[in-house]
Amino acid sequence: MFGPTIRLQWPDRQTEKVRLITTGKSGGAGEIFEIENKPRYVAKMYHAVTKPIQLEHYAKKIRWMVANKPTLPEIPAEHSATIVQLAWPVAQVLRGNQFAGFLMEKIDFSQTLELDYLLTRRQAEQEGFAVDFGKLMTVAYNLASLINSLHSKKIAVVDLKPMNLKVYKSQLYVSILDCDGFCIYDSAFRSDAPQVTPEYLAPEFHGVAVAHPETQDWFALATIIFRLLNYGIHPFVGISDNRLKYPTELAGRIQQTLYPYGKISHQGVRAAPASVHHAFPDNLRALFDRAFGWGPGGRPSAYEWAEVLGVYAQKSSGQMAPCDQGHLQFVGKPCPTCLRQAILQRHVSESKKFRARIRMVPKQALRHVQKSFNGTHTSPFQITLAQAQPPIQITRTTTPRVPA
Repeated sequence: MFGPTIRLQWPDRQTEKVRLITTGKSGGAGEIFEIENKPRYVAKMYHAVTKPIQLEHYAKKIRWMVANKPTLPEIPAEHSATIVQLAWPVAQVLRGNQFAGFLMEKIDFSQTLELDYLLTRRQAEQEGFAVDFGKLMTVAYNLASLINSLHSKKIAVVDLKPMNLKVYKSQLYVSILDCDGFCIYDSAFRSDAPQVTPEYLAPEFHGVAVAHPETQDWFALATIIFRLLNYGIHPFVGISDNRLKYPTELAGRIQQTLYPYGKISHQGVRAAPASVHHAFPDNLRALFDRAFGWGPGGRPSAYEWAEVLGVYAQKSSGQMAPCDQGHLQFVGKPCPTCLRQAILQRHVSESKKFRARIRMVPKQALRHVQKSFNGTHTSPFQITLAQAQPPIQITRTTTPRVPA
């Protein structure tokens, strides 16, 4: 169904009339339209009920973004026409002479899957994507490189989380959605990004505005990478001993930096039994320790992450090799895939024995229920359930090399 005719204003101030095509897709701020005779683009039109003062804020921000597109990590020529790394504004949309929205390159969702799917693996497999640690390192590297390119232009995502990220299934590049919600902290222009997600929010910004958007991105990036490599386990999911008053929500654990996966064990919290962090290389574990508050040197930047991850993403580096079962593993470390399988097999065996004991001793069943309520269970599946809380919405310059 055709929508209204509007005008596009390109960065060189040239304009052209185009007709919108309704897609039926709408979000909190605006509606998405396709463009007649421009299949590579879509338009985001802000809702008609948007208050004038808010629309003027959008207009100023979009004008700056159209004129200041960041230089992104290089993509091989054979893929450059099909890979869109940012849903970045490339032109203003005018209704009459009034700002109404923006034009952006269209991401072909049929070629991508949500990064969220890589956390549980099963959803990715249902999409026909076979997950291995080599692919995960490449995805993590591409994400870190993309974030670094934004920071070099004084742009931060702030609300960086898996649901806003798409992964190209064949090429493993990452796309970031909702770019008009980014924070801009350029010396000549500033636009904050008030929306955050507590599970990916750095401890120093809980309950206060994000004063340093770049460091917030560093925390969220580290959290996403940790979850990618550790089968979706959040870095602040663990098991407390009885002496520690353990917050029930991830946000509370982040605020108290209760990170149980460090090279030096936390005295009050143990790692989730299903974790494979012991199979990570030492330099990655050191970065995680710094990101989550336990290592000297401060939180690692996106550039640092890209430098380290790039080595593992590059096949010629020889830092990853197949184990006896054919899974990719980090050289000199146990195979994380085999380790995970052994953990789950052990859990199945222990569950069978436990159910047998339950049938014989009813009091043991009662104690198990009490442990579940108290959050002191040790089942890796219970741990996974504990971390799967739905997100709560609260309103430098060199780009590292691309692996061969």
